Amino acid sequence: MEFRQLQLFVAVAEELHFGRAAARVGMAQPPFSQQIRRLEAELGVELLTRTSRRVSLTSAGERLLGDARELLAKRREVITTVQKAARGEAGTLRVGFAASSAFGVLPRIVLRFRSRFPEVSLELDDRERLDHGAALLAGELDLAIVRAPFRHEGVTVERLLRERFVLALPVRHPRAREKVIALSSLASEPFILFPRHSAPGLHDTITSMCIGAGFSPRIHQEAGSWPSVIGMVEAGLGLTIAPLSARALRPKGVVFRALRGASGWAELAVIFPGQRLSPAAAHFRAIAHEIGLTG
Repeated sequence: MEFRQLQLFVAVAEELHFGRAAARVGMAQPPFSQQIRRLEAELGVELLTRTSRRVSLTSAGERLLGDARELLAKRREVITTVQKAARGEAGTLRVGFAASSAFGVLPRIVLRFRSRFPEVSLELDDRERLDHGAALLAGELDLAIVRAPFRHEGVTVERLLRERFVLALPVRHPRAREKVIALSSLASEPFILFPRHSAPGLHDTITSMCIGAGFSPRIHQEAGSWPSVIGMVEAGLGLTIAPLSARALRPKGVVFRALRGASGWAELAVIFPGQRLSPAAAHFRAIAHEIGLTG
């Protein structure tokens, strides 16, 4: 029994007339009738009662009509789903991201992707100690958004955007009223940073900037997310150097000030394994670059 035979049977079962049914599917009546006879022979039952005046369904034909409609509908659904998956419009997309990138452009990328491809199931992975490069190469992730610089053999890295660093300090800090603060003047201040294993590129960039300004940062606390880092700053536990977009967190007890003598940039990148991108991942990557261009 083939899908084509079921399509022909549904046509004659709905029309109850072989001539009209054959015309409906674009066939001549003799081969149409032969296909229906072949289907009945394969099933070993009579599906239609034929007289010179009318065609009617047998009880077996009535049962097959319902099942055939369901099978044909499911077939159309499968074909549509497969075609959508091939175009990156359906399926599952696994995206990793570092906690240090979980504000600013990442929410905008996710929102735009969901609005354009609502049938793609988006799975976000923000595990703190996840090795994004290894996860990509092992097939656990399709792509990831991370802080740059990022290096891993076999992983393609594409920069999305770069932004200035700013200093975040408690509103009650003696220097909170200054508009611009020299990085070199912060040698004695306690710092709150991401642990290096969580954001090695960000951690190393900030540390290198401080060393370039004449001191090694005195790390008083570490936290694995920007809300936690900024919350500690608000509590007066120390200062932090953050990307400009951290201001979007809008903490009431924290002010952000320009840094003089900070030569580094906060960079965000999209990474994926080699040159292999699924259609859905390619859509996500394209949207990431759209958002990155607009900042």
